[in-house]
Amino acid sequence: MLTREAWSPVGSRGLDATTRGRPRLLGAAVVAASCVAIAMLGMPLVSLPDVIAALVGARGIALAVGFASASAMAYVHARHRRARTHLAAVLAGQTEILDRITRGAPLDAILSALVEMVERHAEGMLCSVLLLEGNVLRYGAAPSLPATYREATHAIVIGPTVGSCGTAAYRRARVIVTDIAQDPLWKDFRDIALRHGLRACWSTPILGSDRACLGTLAMYYHEPRPPDPNDLELIETAAHLAGVAIERHRNEKALAASRVLLEQESHVAQALVQAGQVMLAARTTPVVLAELARLTTELLGCDCADTVARVDDEDSYVTRSADGYADHEWESLQRLRMPPAMVKRLLDTLAQRPLIDVRTQDVPDADAKAMLDAYGITTSLYVALRRDEEPIGFLSAAYRGRDERFSEQQRRIAVGIAQLASMALANAHLVEEARRASQLKTEFVSTMSHELRTPLSVIIGYSDMLVDDSASPEQAAILAKIRTASVELLEMIEMTLNVNRLEAGHDVPHFERLSMRAVFDQLAEEFSALPRQEGVVLRWEPAPVAIRSDRRKLRIVLKNLVGNALKFTSRGSVVVRCAVRDEMCAVTVEDTGVGIAPEQLPVIFDMFRQGDSSDNRTYGGIGLGLYIVRRLLSQLGGEVTVTSNPGHGSTFTITVPLAPPEELRASA
Repeated sequence: MLTREAWSPVGSRGLDATTRGRPRLLGAAVVAASCVAIAMLGMPLVSLPDVIAALVGARGIALAVGFASASAMAYVHARHRRARTHLAAVLAGQTEILDRITRGAPLDAILSALVEMVERHAEGMLCSVLLLEGNVLRYGAAPSLPATYREATHAIVIGPTVGSCGTAAYRRARVIVTDIAQDPLWKDFRDIALRHGLRACWSTPILGSDRACLGTLAMYYHEPRPPDPNDLELIETAAHLAGVAIERHRNEKALAASRVLLEQESHVAQALVQAGQVMLAARTTPVVLAELARLTTELLGCDCADTVARVDDEDSYVTRSADGYADHEWESLQRLRMPPAMVKRLLDTLAQRPLIDVRTQDVPDADAKAMLDAYGITTSLYVALRRDEEPIGFLSAAYRGRDERFSEQQRRIAVGIAQLASMALANAHLVEEARRASQLKTEFVSTMSHELRTPLSVIIGYSDMLVDDSASPEQAAILAKIRTASVELLEMIEMTLNVNRLEAGHDVPHFERLSMRAVFDQLAEEFSALPRQEGVVLRWEPAPVAIRSDRRKLRIVLKNLVGNALKFTSRGSVVVRCAVRDEMCAVTVEDTGVGIAPEQLPVIFDMFRQGDSSDNRTYGGIGLGLYIVRRLLSQLGGEVTVTSNPGHGSTFTITVPLAPPEELRASA
């Protein structure tokens, strides 16, 4: 039995009854609360009769209040402690999931870990994650759900009444079904759910950063029940983590696909650039077709390739080039003649489609199939070859002994190669036509020049015979004019013949040791016999220089330059000088003639170009002299430059090496 003194913390201090009673009541309440708390914790330190006795009277009321307060405080404290523990566990789980996402773990592993984390924090609950592909839900992770249930509900099309998950994905909003047996959303799936003991299902949509639905996260229970706030918080947290994982996975997958596509595009572009460089560099049809077959085998990685084109003077198609065949196979391919009817169906199809990819076993034409079998062809790819948009044949790429299809990348490269080849064939055709036309022109000019030179030589010869002492001055003047005109015409013919020889590549240089003084002396003697304007002085200033060059070509160069200088100089002088400059022999032809306008300087070395090209020009000529000078000097390893002051004259300078370079000697 507790005494009054024991209840009073102040004892005998002489307080009044009211003052003394308050601490007694407080003390009794504290003791009672302590007893109740101890009893709730399962540690009965005082007996129940003692407690009842303590509750008698006013002190009992105070003690009852104390007991109630202590009980409430203990309950709240325990609840907060459980909440903190739960929150810490959830945060730890979130950290683990985020760490897996950051490290790039596989999506199925992340979702499985997420489901396990959710199930750890909700006793008796089964969790699942479904992924939305188009409008179909497929299982992402649901390790605790029965396999038969997963199989029966796999690939569900979402809709307004498709269980909890199908409806949540359709609405993009949370769906709570507390009793599957009663809820109309489960009418189509009720039996399968109840058969597996599933009675409640709460589902929330998994949304991406753009608010698009990526899937659903669901919680199943074996008894009907609604969610509490902790359940709703947990499902929302888990759905957010699932959204981060799914979106990252899809972004990485899209990035990887883009990277692969970029690599493929880069490979295709590089292949076509390589093909274009080779194709467009070819100048003849045989070269284009040969390079086409080789490039096709190389860039497509196939076993063999060939080109088939129609022969212009035959009513048949023949193999024009091939790569990847043995010598005896290539010989038999060359002998093969395919009638138009045999390739008509193929060409008609290629007129509608960019290419054909076919296995030999599927070829309907018996003759074509037999021919492919003869060369071991198991898979073929065909693209059309065109010239000026007209089909002229086809390119074939093939596997031998491999029954595999060509990839999309190979098909694109094949189409690109065929297009480049078609352009190259058109260019080659134009070049060949131009060469044929040039050859005909050259042959015509050469023939005409030879035919003209013979009668001119006769005219000059008879003119010389008529000039004697008995001729009157008038007759002598007429004969002189005849001879001068004939010589000018003969020089033009000689220039034309020189150009023809240069263009045909028949006029190769012949190098020998030359004395520039001797060359000048020979030219001075020749020009002394030619007429020129009165009052024009032609002066030669040689130097003791010896070089190795072509005598005839060097004489033609100097004759053309000196002849031009005399033709365009009406008074003053023409001076020809020679000197050595930096291991080169430099010859200058300086005149005091009419000069050349600045705008004409860039074109005077072109064929058939003159400074004055008008119909009423003062000076004659066909514009071949300077062109021949430049072409001949290029054969000798030299060059020509010009400076001019209109109205005061021009200076042409040629430089030739003292000894020809090794490559020129090798080509001579």
